[in-house]
Amino acid sequence: MNWKRLFSVGRSKETEFKVEQSGISQEALVIVRSSINGRIHPFYKVDLYTEKQADLVGICVEVKQEEAEQLVLNLKEELKSIDYQAFICDSNHEKIAIIPGSDQFDILRFQQTNGDNYDISNERVISKLKDWYRRYPFIIIGSDYDWIEANFEVFPEGKALKAFATEIYKFCPDIVEQGSGSINGLIEEMRETRKLILWWD
Repeated sequence: MNWKRLFSVGRSKETEFKVEQSGISQEALVIVRSSINGRIHPFYKVDLYTEKQADLVGICVEVKQEEAEQLVLNLKEELKSIDYQAFICDSNHEKIAIIPGSDQFDILRFQQTNGDNYDISNERVISKLKDWYRRYPFIIIGSDYDWIEANFEVFPEGKALKAFATEIYKFCPDIVEQGSGSINGLIEEMRETRKLILWWD
């Protein structure tokens, strides 16, 4: 089988990328290609704090914005048995990354998600999200260095929701101050979307 042709890579010298260089297994690639026809690109782990050369850690695939979330959810189901993660990796929701790993919090490690403007490190973000996950399980569907999007599997209700929204605001002030405008606004957004969304400007 001509894998290079199947995965539509290497169209020009300038953009040439051989999928096999990514280290992603053929099994994972077949699953991805059965769901997405978009162009495949290399996906790098960049160190935000040093000039260390970026590491090639997986692939990212171009998708339509309106299809991104459902594609990620489908891929997560199909890839989990072979220990791969799928997530939206750009703020426009037009690229999905595929990386090895069975722990969804690896997504935040790879993306080095942080709130540096508030002295919130990547390690602290992960610790806080793990604490929240134990109380209200969620699926991380997207992340970059300054934002996270997750879908709740167990949604806080009643007084617990107000307390949790207040906790979110304390950890991520921008979500209210530059977003919903108030704790009550945040609560309404969470009720409507059933999502945990964090971003630090």
